[in-house]
Amino acid sequence: MRMRALRSRQERLRGLLGTDANADGVALCGCSSIHTWGMRYPLDVAFVTRDGEVLKSCRGVPPKRLVSAFGARYVFERPASKLPWPSVGSWVAIAEIDSASCGLLGTECS
Repeated sequence: MRMRALRSRQERLRGLLGTDANADGVALCGCSSIHTWGMRYPLDVAFVTRDGEVLKSCRGVPPKRLVSAFGARYVFERPASKLPWPSVGSWVAIAEIDSASCGLLGTECS
């Protein structure tokens, strides 16, 4: 699963705001919390350590919420979907493909 990397504070704050439920997922790099204020659809989010351990995984997070996980280095988010998504305790390989993207490789999903 390839995602667009959001690195700056402003990019991370915006996240998927202003997109629709068909948007591609994003990876918030250097981040341990997200908000869904202003969202028009629910999100799937996964909080991941620098080493790739999934600390917290939430499916269908509705608008107007704040979610965080102490120790997370990355937050992966996408529009809510029935497709597989990493579960707590699973490990993902994080590949920073280039300066504009990072992704999940070899994920264990539930």
